[in-house]
Amino acid sequence: MMRITDWFLVMPTLVLAIALATVMSRSLTTTVVAIGVTTWPTTARLVRAQTLAVETRPYIERARALGGGHWHIMSRHVLPNVMPLVLAQTTLIISSAILAEATLAFLGLGDPTIVSWGGLLQDAREAGAVSAGDWWYLVPPGIAIAVVALAFTLCGRAVESVLNPRLGVSR
Repeated sequence: MMRITDWFLVMPTLVLAIALATVMSRSLTTTVVAIGVTTWPTTARLVRAQTLAVETRPYIERARALGGGHWHIMSRHVLPNVMPLVLAQTTLIISSAILAEATLAFLGLGDPTIVSWGGLLQDAREAGAVSAGDWWYLVPPGIAIAVVALAFTLCGRAVESVLNPRLGVSR
């Protein structure tokens, strides 16, 4: 399973998303699938590494020695230690998903019936806003993409530092 994950990790995400969006019909589902297929490997790799680290801790051995079953150890010991990482990684991946959706919409591979910041930038480009110097068509969607992506990144970092005290500021 990790070899498949490694294969997805070495594939360029934008190229894979464009290929998927090109092969499938232009819809919201296609965009979601293209972004989902390209963003899951990083989280899978981190969750696997964290799970392996948790499984080597002494309290897991104690739980096994006391007769704790696989399901009990997984739900009571491993999952609570892995979920903060998943939450933090999810908030960090949202910003890259926003950029991927805007890119696909800009390239004309998104759903044409849904208004998107990338679609607005593409419409402005097609209308000649770039060559005419009409910056007011380009700046608001570009700033919106950057601000929302930055906000999710900062929220992800904050959640990560709250849930993982080892990342806190050293005193």
